[in-house]
Amino acid sequence: MVKIAIAGAGGRMGQRLLALSDADPDFELVQALEWEGFPLIGRDVTALAPRADGVKWSCGLKAGADVLIDFSSPESTLRNAGWARELGTALVIGTTGLEPQQEETIRTFADAVPVILAPNFSLGVNLLFKLAAEAAKVLGDDYDIEIVETHHNQKVDAPSGTALGIAKAVAAELDRKIPDDLVNGRAGRPGKHSRKEIGMHALRMGSIPGDHTIHFANDVEVISISHRAQSRDVFAAGALRAAKWITGKTPGMYTMADLLFG
Repeated sequence: MVKIAIAGAGGRMGQRLLALSDADPDFELVQALEWEGFPLIGRDVTALAPRADGVKWSCGLKAGADVLIDFSSPESTLRNAGWARELGTALVIGTTGLEPQQEETIRTFADAVPVILAPNFSLGVNLLFKLAAEAAKVLGDDYDIEIVETHHNQKVDAPSGTALGIAKAVAAELDRKIPDDLVNGRAGRPGKHSRKEIGMHALRMGSIPGDHTIHFANDVEVISISHRAQSRDVFAAGALRAAKWITGKTPGMYTMADLLFG
């Protein structure tokens, strides 16, 4: 049985992680973490995770978890990851909006614990990364590239981590650099679409969990590859699968591609 702690457990993703892990006999919830001012601190989590008898909402990772799953905020994730490193707890991180230097700090923790830091834990999205990279490799520089992502109106960062993951996968095949060759939206007179440009567009509306499309176009055809999330459960299920997979791994930085494709 995998003992897990969930950070950001009171948020949209966190609540689904609580529910899905509680329904899976392979998991035992040992901590549900939230910020200090969270109104349920000190109360039982059994309303969302009935099997977690005796587990209370808390702030501050403690010893006892095999894996910490973190979908909180960049600042909280850094703090939680530091505690995990000290305690020898594996990390599965899906927090979005991390700055490059924050990501780099987390990567340094992989010298002590196994870490998966992924922009998206959906199995389909990680297949999309691979397909987009393969398309870019085949099509080369003769196609314009545009990425469009759509999320709910409560999302605080843009573009999404997933959209950036698509851009990075494509850029790696075309000798382009992110963010240098990324153009976020257009206004006024931005000029013609340059050969190396990767366009990025973010829509925020309603309660959409996540839609992503990459377009490759020239004068005679358009090739589009899309992924649409129907529910947040697709992300939670992928993170839980990652938690099972990473338990017992040696320290190091891992990806969803390692899990899916070996």
